[in-house]
Amino acid sequence: MNFNKLIFLILLQSQIQYLEAQHLIVPIEQAGHFLKKSQLASGAFQDSTNSLFNTWETILVTDALLDYYPSSDTSIQKAISWLKTMENKDQLICHNTKCKENYCVETSALFLKLMSRIEDSSLIKTQLLHLVSLQETNGSWKVGNPAVTEHVDFPSVTGFVLNLFDTLNFQYKTSEKSISYLIDQQLADGSWGQTWEYYNSPAYALWQILPVLKSTYKGKEAFQKGIDFILNNQLEYGGWYFVDTQIKNHISAELQTALMLSCLIEEKDNKSLEAFEKGFNFLLKQQKNNGSWDGGLFSIPSERYKKREYLFATSLIFKILVQVNNSTIHE
Repeated sequence: MNFNKLIFLILLQSQIQYLEAQHLIVPIEQAGHFLKKSQLASGAFQDSTNSLFNTWETILVTDALLDYYPSSDTSIQKAISWLKTMENKDQLICHNTKCKENYCVETSALFLKLMSRIEDSSLIKTQLLHLVSLQETNGSWKVGNPAVTEHVDFPSVTGFVLNLFDTLNFQYKTSEKSISYLIDQQLADGSWGQTWEYYNSPAYALWQILPVLKSTYKGKEAFQKGIDFILNNQLEYGGWYFVDTQIKNHISAELQTALMLSCLIEEKDNKSLEAFEKGFNFLLKQQKNNGSWDGGLFSIPSERYKKREYLFATSLIFKILVQVNNSTIHE
């Protein structure tokens, strides 16, 4: 191969990578625009038809926007200011404004993870220690959310806390017991099951638990079983879709696929790469004209009660798009 041809191929590859990156800029910008337009004057983000999860959704959207926009962005700053007014006396946070004097462990974990991106993580050490004090003797955490009266110790709750601690490299004495708890709770099929209070899809618990198990030697086998569950349940069109036929309300294939792809995005084996690409292409095709993705309905067992999950879906997919775009640029 002569020198000129080699230079041509290098330039061609660079151009291909540039075009691939540009291909994702449009859906990213459209999704970002949609998310920003969803913000209320107060600074909160919420489903326009139901405020059930307005604190939770504000955290999800703000965290997503922070992947693409600077922390000085007006929408981000307004959201952070609003979220700080939602803290209770222990500086933890609940899923909506009505329960602000209480706390939800999952919402608090996401909130503290978000705040660690905005300010020095040492400033939230008191809250982290308070979370440790809430740990059960078996190593788990209960959700604390006053709206949840059953399955208060669903494994995802512990996954959220450990995910937060791992991200901040926060050490505590009973971490091994927590990992053992999650491993013991894994089902034979490799998942941690599903229940309506937690979006009624196995993808929800996998989203938080798998990153935790991957980071420990003890959890490697359970982690691989979880990945195998994901790969074995991908549908032909590229998405994932679990439905409880006894409940009319259910989250969309788009949201469930985003949760699954969040588990696969760091995996480099061929099967995971192929599954990710297939699922990613499915999501790209499903973006709506307004920049959002359908999230379906929160899985409450009531035909009359409706809570749409487009903000959850769009936030997660936005994060995936940005991460893929960034990795393409730096290849």
